[in-house]
Amino acid sequence: MKGYVAVFVCFKTKAVHLELCTNLTKEAFSRHLLASSLRRGLFKAIMSDNGKTFIGAERATEKQFADFIKHVSPEIVQEYAPQGISWQFIPPDAPHMGGLWESAVKRFKSHSKKLAGNYKFNYKEFTTLLIRIEAVLNPRPLTTLSQDPFDLTALTPRHFLKRASILAIPEPGVESL
Repeated sequence: MKGYVAVFVCFKTKAVHLELCTNLTKEAFSRHLLASSLRRGLFKAIMSDNGKTFIGAERATEKQFADFIKHVSPEIVQEYAPQGISWQFIPPDAPHMGGLWESAVKRFKSHSKKLAGNYKFNYKEFTTLLIRIEAVLNPRPLTTLSQDPFDLTALTPRHFLKRASILAIPEPGVESL
């Protein structure tokens, strides 16, 4: 079975979220977008390239939101309407404008090639691999936490996700996979 990986990058914290997608339809992407927002929080804005999947998902999301607003009371509309998702697309033929997510895709591919090689994964194994790669990508340092030159602790995207630096259980080496 063929699979795809959706790479979500928070522009504020530089945190990376990886979702295993079963196909490239707008319905499948919308489900994965929902799963990502349930895990990481509601998106205020989404920026993507001009892929058919993304354009279709944006239109479907807007339609769902418009249908929701038609069927609820004015008080609920007033409360939740400002929380809609603003979807922005980079200009066509300008992949350099997606540098932040393109960099995350490059790092993901690098780690997946090192960890996976030519191994054939089932769905659960590949999901676990994506979580392991997230665990490698999100502790990268963004800036120092203090002015003390002897304090080597750094602020990382993981601090924003888990509110603290995480220590993980030791994992076997790549050779034992």
